[in-house]
Amino acid sequence: MKIAKFLPWCGAASCALALQVSANTIYLVRHAEKQDDSKDPALSVCGQARATALADYFANITLGAVYATPYQRTQQTAAAVADSKKISVNHYDPGKPEQLVQQLSTAAAPVLVVGHSNTVPELVKLLSGIDVAPLTEQQYNLLYQVQLGAQGSVTIRQQSFQCQSAPKP
Repeated sequence: MKIAKFLPWCGAASCALALQVSANTIYLVRHAEKQDDSKDPALSVCGQARATALADYFANITLGAVYATPYQRTQQTAAAVADSKKISVNHYDPGKPEQLVQQLSTAAAPVLVVGHSNTVPELVKLLSGIDVAPLTEQQYNLLYQVQLGAQGSVTIRQQSFQCQSAPKP
């Protein structure tokens, strides 16, 4: 596979907004592309590149914690960010989202949560009270930014990263 040159997660205007985060900011993202449909696959080459792009996005954003489910694909996606921040990845049970939401409500700094196509929209709803569209099995490029508080808000950014197969000779 050939990794296409990728652009940052956002343009300059969005990055300026990203710097205006507070302790009650929660970022949620689905794990990056996986190798196959087995029970606990690792990230594919594209997934590894996307995880690196995610770490680049968070380079200038302070994070107090990174959470991920115990699956390889979420751990590897989260590790790219956590390693760059020199913090550890905290595990959470995807079957008990209310427990995670309770933990996040006391966060002292912005937090990143790496989940799955069927858990990220649910967590956004639990955190903000705002419904977001379900993720398809092909969607790996959305980053949700939830602002907690009396008037919660959700901002969705789309990553412009593209992974393409190598051209045939």
